Amino acid sequence: MMQKQIRAVLMLACAMGALSACTTVVHDTPIQNTTNVYQSGPKVIFSDNFDPANAELRNLWQNNGKGAWKVQGQISSLPGCEDGCLKQNSEDPRALNAIEYVTSPQISDGAIEAQMRYSYELSVAETAEQRNEKKSFIGAGIIFRMVDVNNYYMFRLAGEDGVVLGKMVNGNWIDLGNPRRIDFLDGAGKLRPNSWYKLKIIARGTSIQCFLNDSPVVSAFDPTYTVGKFGLVTFKTAADFEYINVTE
Repeated sequence: MMQKQIRAVLMLACAMGALSACTTVVHDTPIQNTTNVYQSGPKVIFSDNFDPANAELRNLWQNNGKGAWKVQGQISSLPGCEDGCLKQNSEDPRALNAIEYVTSPQISDGAIEAQMRYSYELSVAETAEQRNEKKSFIGAGIIFRMVDVNNYYMFRLAGEDGVVLGKMVNGNWIDLGNPRRIDFLDGAGKLRPNSWYKLKIIARGTSIQCFLNDSPVVSAFDPTYTVGKFGLVTFKTAADFEYINVTE
């Protein structure tokens, strides 16, 4: 009955010239209930909050032989890690990119989100150049579409002054985007050590979008890698990771 009433109204409107284009077809079939079509949300592919008691998840992780990776419970008096954290405890500058990654599942298009904080200590024995490097370059972040330990994309914090998106190709680093904090913080504040930051990447085809605390900070188009492993990384610093979530 409702469909017939709608049809009558449309036909009357067309006859009176009230509609500019009267090509609408109204069918007598019942209107389908679409209330729940979009309520399921993105499909979760992988999630880990680094609970030390979850032995099955622990077995899925491996690393590139650099750093000192360990999942443990509350690890400091700072907020966070109440349920556990993944900690990389080495600041060895020779280690460069220390990577902890999941071998399966691998992903192509999707989103990866992780929360982390990095830390460092300044020594009176260090030169001004060494101190500046710690403040401007070290950090922690996300690895994605990783083919092997020498070929992958990376998005990470870069010291107190910014973030960096790039790729490793046969062990050689290539910047894809390296915005300084002035580009996305309007010159206010710095990225502080021992402060929690949420990093997120969304990869669709050749498009890569990167977010810091839900704000877009850098994007790029690159066709080098289409599918691969994912994980976490530190660069010349210790860091804590509170969780990682991966969705389609």
